[in-house]
Amino acid sequence: MRRLLGLAVIFLVLSVSVPSYGYFLIYNVTGTVKGVNNTAPASIAWKGYLVLDFNDSNDLIVDANLVMYGKDSGKHKVYVVLNENDSNGLLHTDLRSKGNYTVFNFWDYNEPFDFEGLIIGKGALKDIGFGALHKKWIASSIKGTAMVWEGMLLDADDDIAGTGTVSASLYTVATKAVNSKAWTQDQIASELIDILTTKGYVAAVLPTP
Repeated sequence: MRRLLGLAVIFLVLSVSVPSYGYFLIYNVTGTVKGVNNTAPASIAWKGYLVLDFNDSNDLIVDANLVMYGKDSGKHKVYVVLNENDSNGLLHTDLRSKGNYTVFNFWDYNEPFDFEGLIIGKGALKDIGFGALHKKWIASSIKGTAMVWEGMLLDADDDIAGTGTVSASLYTVATKAVNSKAWTQDQIASELIDILTTKGYVAAVLPTP
């Protein structure tokens, strides 16, 4: 278990197309973990972008990226990129339906991370960039809980254990833009990182194995 830049402008000139091989959902994520960091009580807030790549034929996730960002213990603005099937291969995801509800589980048990989240939301038919005739069953708002067993979220010097809340809301403008313009997952991830770097965020340093 365990802005996109310019997209608001791009979306104004989108051409509508029918999905042929897959589609993306992009979520804004917010989380808080409360517990103990090393030996002291701590509360850590983080935000993120969740990118889900779906197979259009069966609506199953084929790849995912989670870009977490916030401030480390030194109050520096940092981000961490977790990928499911490329690069570091640290992230794992599972999505299932229970009636009209979507249950989404994400986790990373690979050092230096050791956390998981379970979030649930009610779905509805929604245009995600392919037009009103090609809507997908989407949970626009998903909320739930997270647990961090040990290790880091944003700082290699952390050793966190705690629980918290997680909420994700569909980044509708971005989702419609990337699907209508047939962006690739690498393009999306790169653009999200560019957004963060222009805001002063730098890649968090991971501990040496």
